[in-house]
Amino acid sequence: MDSAERIIADTISRWEGGYVNHPADHGGPTNFGITQRTLAAFRGRPVTAEDVRTLPRAEAVTIYRQRYWSTTGVDRLPEPLQPVVFDSAVNLGPGAAVRLLQQALGDLGAPVTVDGVLGAGTAATAARVAADRGAHAVINALCDRRRHRYDTLVAADPSQAGFAAGWRRRCDSFRRPA
Repeated sequence: MDSAERIIADTISRWEGGYVNHPADHGGPTNFGITQRTLAAFRGRPVTAEDVRTLPRAEAVTIYRQRYWSTTGVDRLPEPLQPVVFDSAVNLGPGAAVRLLQQALGDLGAPVTVDGVLGAGTAATAARVAADRGAHAVINALCDRRRHRYDTLVAADPSQAGFAAGWRRRCDSFRRPA
């Protein structure tokens, strides 16, 4: 099993279980963490809530690999950073995840262009900072940025407050001691 398969399987089993359709969730019907909108984009056609409910796990894994792993460029990062950046992409979107990583690197004194693209410069800077300061420093700075993003989301839309504790718990599960 390669690191992508392992990280995707862990994400599904820990955080993105079965079918849900919570009325306050802006994603609407979701299965294995795949929203109706994401499934429709992947399949290239409109889908129903029933299509989401019956989504095969294997198709969800393919979507994760294509939309959140490959698109984000997680494999360019040192292995200890991959799970938290991937999870950020799943939870907040690929571009947002990379922007948060880029901001976290800046917080650690290694500014990079904050453009949401995990290119060679961001990857090299992340590797350098992880080697110099420890992967835990990058992971924890990214978690700080994620928590701030959640606070901003709830402030902008209080209907999402019911999800905040779960988002924070999910984020904090990646934190590492110094």
